[in-house]
Amino acid sequence: MTNCITSVYIISPRTKAIILKELTYYRSLIIEENRERKSLHKPEQIIDNSCLVYGSTLEGRKGAVRDILKTSSKLPIPVIPEMGVYMIPTASTKNKSCVWVAYHHIHSYQSHDQCTSIQFNDGSNLLAHTSLNTFDMQYKRTSQIIVHMNRSFLFSRGNPSKRILR
Repeated sequence: MTNCITSVYIISPRTKAIILKELTYYRSLIIEENRERKSLHKPEQIIDNSCLVYGSTLEGRKGAVRDILKTSSKLPIPVIPEMGVYMIPTASTKNKSCVWVAYHHIHSYQSHDQCTSIQFNDGSNLLAHTSLNTFDMQYKRTSQIIVHMNRSFLFSRGNPSKRILR
């Protein structure tokens, strides 16, 4: 796995997780499919910049999710909804142990001591400092957002080939 430092990072379908690192020089560790990157920006700044690149603001995305879920805490963020990229916070964004995990990279998760071990599709693991119940709730809330945002495609009637044209 290679390492590099970047000042500006834009989330892509290759992004698996973003971890806050309060170090002297960089603020985030970004885990991608085949490498790790370090960024000068905090995770929320990376998510905000990425939302802007993909056509919205972080506040706009939060507002939409807040309306759907009827809650305002630990909101999953649809960063690139048309490509299925949704980021899940493992805790409150004010919590220094909050990790942002890409929903589409999660294969499974299980309890590990008082934390949650997240297994990615590529076989790698990440230990998040959150309970299994909390992470399970976050995962299911993200699933709810995905279904809501893709409702017209998922539940359209008629010929399946017409769904693709919508």
